[in-house]
Amino acid sequence: MSDFLSNFSGDNYEKTRQKKNEQKEKLSKNEPDKKPKSEKDSIGKEDSAVKQGESHSEVSYGPRNNPDNAPTAAKEKKIESSDTEGLIYSKKRSKKKKYESVQEPVKETEPTTTIPVNQSKNPEEVIETDPNYKKEKIKKYLYIGLGSLAAVLLLYFGYYQMTHVKVPNFEGKELSEVREWTTENGVKLQVEQKYDFDKEANVIIQQTVKNKKIKKGKTLVVDASIGADPEEAISLPDFKSMKTADAKKWISKQKADNLAIIEEYSDKVAAGDYLKFEITNKDVKAENYKRKDKAKVYFSKGKEVFEKDIPMPDFAGKPKEEATEWAKKNEITLTVEEADSDKVETGKIISQSVGKDTKVAKKEAMSITVSTGKALIVPDFSQFTVEEAESKASGLQVQVKQLFNDEVPYGQFISQSVEIGKKYTEKDEKPVIQVVYSSGRPYIKDLRDNTLEGDLQKIFYDDYQSKGANITYQVYYVDSTVTKGTVVNMSQYNEFIPINSVVQIGVSKGNLKPEENKPSEKEEKMD
Repeated sequence: MSDFLSNFSGDNYEKTRQKKNEQKEKLSKNEPDKKPKSEKDSIGKEDSAVKQGESHSEVSYGPRNNPDNAPTAAKEKKIESSDTEGLIYSKKRSKKKKYESVQEPVKETEPTTTIPVNQSKNPEEVIETDPNYKKEKIKKYLYIGLGSLAAVLLLYFGYYQMTHVKVPNFEGKELSEVREWTTENGVKLQVEQKYDFDKEANVIIQQTVKNKKIKKGKTLVVDASIGADPEEAISLPDFKSMKTADAKKWISKQKADNLAIIEEYSDKVAAGDYLKFEITNKDVKAENYKRKDKAKVYFSKGKEVFEKDIPMPDFAGKPKEEATEWAKKNEITLTVEEADSDKVETGKIISQSVGKDTKVAKKEAMSITVSTGKALIVPDFSQFTVEEAESKASGLQVQVKQLFNDEVPYGQFISQSVEIGKKYTEKDEKPVIQVVYSSGRPYIKDLRDNTLEGDLQKIFYDDYQSKGANITYQVYYVDSTVTKGTVVNMSQYNEFIPINSVVQIGVSKGNLKPEENKPSEKEEKMD
């Protein structure tokens, strides 16, 4: 098409016009006897040419011929290349001009050039038809259709690419990756949690869409593992025959994550050997143990050995709390002992078992002696008399007693309730010290004629029994003129008797009348 149109531009247009003129001359020579067409034929051909021109949708006409410059029209005429369908008209005239040319007589001497394709009313107007017009027209519509289809496909492809995203294969990957991907790509996520022994918790088991595209805003459903079923029963092995590594492998294989392995140092059990097994819930037995039940199995780490790299401070004269805090910080086993001191005040350290600047290791043992202040010492009361006992107590409470004793002479020391040399500090509870001195053997007094039977109990308790003598009495009654109830007879009186004695006492019945000049019973006994 471009080659065809190029014939009508610039110099090519003049060359084309010359070729057409030469063709006209040849045709005129070959048909010398042909007469010019009649006006009727000319009009009929013009009408046919017009009809033929109307049958084509796109026809362009050449420049109009001006009557004033008709002789030079053939030289100056230019053809416009505006016909896109391949039809070219030269010396196009308006309807008025065409009708005017019909009325003009045709010169017989003027040669007429006839074009086989079309012949218009105007002898000077030439119509050319492109033989490839229909093909070019079909190609044009074909190209337009293909272009439109390509544009539609391109728009659809772009829309599809913008609204759809390809879903990767998340199976076996972490749930967090799926959440991140769906958030970034505008896809909704629905997570179904399921127990799966072979998959760890939060690992994708399967998904509804995989390696395919999904529209944004749609829901992607995935099954996520929550680990092994905690309600599943597990048969526990004999941990006693296992080493630490074996127990760890078994726990990993059974996914018994609630069964913890605790390793402890032991001075008696070799490293890696079994120590003990405990189930947290006391109601759960080993026979019905489930994966959800918490338990602990202990294994030995062997004896712990530490390097001696801790320098020992000097704690003498310092508070006990300072040494206790240091020992706790450095994991030293500390033993605290107490002792009284006349020089070190209460609560401060008198001495320590490990010397200053000595290097010790963790878990080593040491002891310190803490002052309890000045002590109160129980004296030897046998060195003091009854009168001196209380004054020699040195702040201690003393209770002095005198008791009858058959063997220890009067005034001599018998005993004390707290041992000699016992020390009591300020924080100790101090007892009352009982100190006993001897009152010698008991002496029984004469109770006749001046003592009533009712006074005997008090007399024997106050004078004898309260002082350690187990002296008792027995009463018998006698006929007598003495007032009834009066002691008239005694088996022992006015003499020393053993501390374990029984005195026979006769009490008057008062049933006899006194006789004149008759001596009383007391006088008779004296005789």
